[in-house]
Amino acid sequence: MKIIFVILFLIQSSLIAFAQSNQEGTIIIEITGIENKGGIMMVGLFKETDKFLEIPSFNKETIIKDESVISVKFENIPFDTYAISIYHDLNENGELDSNFIGIPKEPIGFSNNYFPKFGPPKFKKAAIDLNQKELELNVNLSTY
Repeated sequence: MKIIFVILFLIQSSLIAFAQSNQEGTIIIEITGIENKGGIMMVGLFKETDKFLEIPSFNKETIIKDESVISVKFENIPFDTYAISIYHDLNENGELDSNFIGIPKEPIGFSNNYFPKFGPPKFKKAAIDLNQKELELNVNLSTY
């Protein structure tokens, strides 16, 4: 009887661990503050283990026509902590243009509507937890 109880306990524990490790969700980002028409909206979703602002775990590109608000959806994303970085590539050159001291010339935005005042953005300030099936958030673009 004791062996059966131990076996059932181990099976239950394994099933719970498996279910928790396979949980995925959807992140829906409403991007506001789009003041310029045209260009491409570059959206990066970074895990804490990624090189923040360099190599995202997931990314999307959306062509902007005349919208002032767009929605971007990341589906089947494993539950974890992420940070979102967005820039509006106005001249469609595939990179965030900046001035001679590194300040962006194109509109940018981060999750939590975090906007760094001095220095490069920090992952922890923009960090969000995906721990539900659907997470909706707003990111407002800003310029320096």
